[in-house]
Amino acid sequence: MSESDLGGFDFGFELGIELGFELHELPDRDDGRGAAFFFDAATIAWLGLVAELHVVAIAPGKVRGNHMHRERREIVFVHYDGAVEVAWRSPGAREIGTKRFEGKGGFIARIEPGTLHAFRNSGRGFVEVVSLSNGCFDPQETHYETLLT
Repeated sequence: MSESDLGGFDFGFELGIELGFELHELPDRDDGRGAAFFFDAATIAWLGLVAELHVVAIAPGKVRGNHMHRERREIVFVHYDGAVEVAWRSPGAREIGTKRFEGKGGFIARIEPGTLHAFRNSGRGFVEVVSLSNGCFDPQETHYETLLT
């Protein structure tokens, strides 16, 4: 998909791609009223039908995630002002991938089924998270395993 397919906008750049997990930093299009981040059309198409959306915060020093979904895809948008760490392990992988973001910004993680993932707030303020999934939460298809503490 070209920039012209997305209305001429460059929505960000890829930070890391591996089987099951992608990180994309998003530019903050703050126009003086506050932060503004936009998902690209390819990410929205990748997810397909949105069946569940939830908004959470991560308190300083706390972790969200440490799980994977067996059957559903997930897009996680993270807005931070401080520091946040991301960890993931793709299906069949032994190694854990990690990435730390510092400063102020936002990123999305595109997460395939079977990919363990976790987010730790390493800053002093709250981290805001919006998660979209193509399936609804089901404890039978969610597996918990610790990546971050």
